[in-house]
Amino acid sequence: MSGTRPPAALHYFATDQSLPVTDFARAAAERGFDAVLLPEHTHIPVSTGSPYPGGGDLPERYRRTLDPYVALSAIAARTDLKIGTCVALVAQHDPIALAKTIATLDFISGGRFSLGVGYGWNAPELANHGRDTAKRRAIVREHVALMRALWQDTEAEFHGDHASLSPSWAWPKPVQRPSVPVLLGCQLTPRGQAEIIGWADGWIGFAGDLDVFAGQVATLRARWAEAERTEVGPLIRPMLPIVDDDTLRRSFERLQGLGVDQVVLDLQAVEGDIRVVLDRYAAALAAL
Repeated sequence: MSGTRPPAALHYFATDQSLPVTDFARAAAERGFDAVLLPEHTHIPVSTGSPYPGGGDLPERYRRTLDPYVALSAIAARTDLKIGTCVALVAQHDPIALAKTIATLDFISGGRFSLGVGYGWNAPELANHGRDTAKRRAIVREHVALMRALWQDTEAEFHGDHASLSPSWAWPKPVQRPSVPVLLGCQLTPRGQAEIIGWADGWIGFAGDLDVFAGQVATLRARWAEAERTEVGPLIRPMLPIVDDDTLRRSFERLQGLGVDQVVLDLQAVEGDIRVVLDRYAAALAAL
């Protein structure tokens, strides 16, 4: 096991009322963090039958999120941080246009972008985009497959039930080869495992209980090997909620032993000056 801690990414809900995203990114870089990840919601329907997964009322920040790709391009221009989404709602996009956006972002950032994707919990939000929520998993799978074809192939082509592409040229290609890494954020149910093994490069999962998480990682890696996936992986990115300093250090030491790709520090619920939390976390991680 290496003595180097796993890379630390910051999951930041950037809004029109929060610390400006470039100021946040500079603060993260100055304190030694490795990446900034942004979420995505195109809008929030006023009337929704979809309960907020966190319980209770929907926090105000969900109504005010920035477009992640535009915001991440500004971060890439101002810092050397790695960038990514956590998570992007790719079912809500035209996949041909989104493939161009992501390829351009990876190209101009020098290969620093990773795509965390999710299926989306807000059914009316997806429905406003003309998508059938009952088919959202299949839509996500096909959109990712079509985008990969555009990222990898000189003449790309794809034909599915929810997306189609006639033989086409598209540049720039992502700097990262064979393509941008795509990680699925989901619960590690049997269906979630099957989805990750079937088409994703890795998993973004909640790591509130590290014993449970360690077992999930072992199971996922075993299934990856059984499926004879030729790629090194799966990439593993645990998400940690706001914790005290001792818990943070112990968590990083345990996750280092699990060989995770990146630890995602979820800052979305921080109130007040977020730089205070960055200072505390940076000092705690420096002790490692």
